[in-house]
Amino acid sequence: MAAAFLLVAVVYGLVGQPWLKTLPSYFFQTLILLLFGTGLLYVYLYRFNRQDLFVHIYLLSMVVKLLAYGAYNFIMIMNDEAGAVANVAWFMLLYLIFTLLEIVFLYRKISR
Repeated sequence: MAAAFLLVAVVYGLVGQPWLKTLPSYFFQTLILLLFGTGLLYVYLYRFNRQDLFVHIYLLSMVVKLLAYGAYNFIMIMNDEAGAVANVAWFMLLYLIFTLLEIVFLYRKISR
């Protein structure tokens, strides 16, 4: 959660720079979707105690996330074609950050 607030603060600080004039139109919606999607998945997997099924459940959750995020991106692009590049770039940046955080924390759990 703190990482999301820090990320918002950094992006707001960058707005107005020559290469970043305005925020993407789906700035907060994307942030909230990825924050809660990744957070819920992390909490579920962290509390999951069956080590023999952990990899299967993780891979299944990744497929579900990719399908849901693909649908979200499709809707986002159809609703705002002019800002589609900025919105998808913002989505991809957040997806990368939250997925890396999720992997790091889950790796720490399974390596104990």
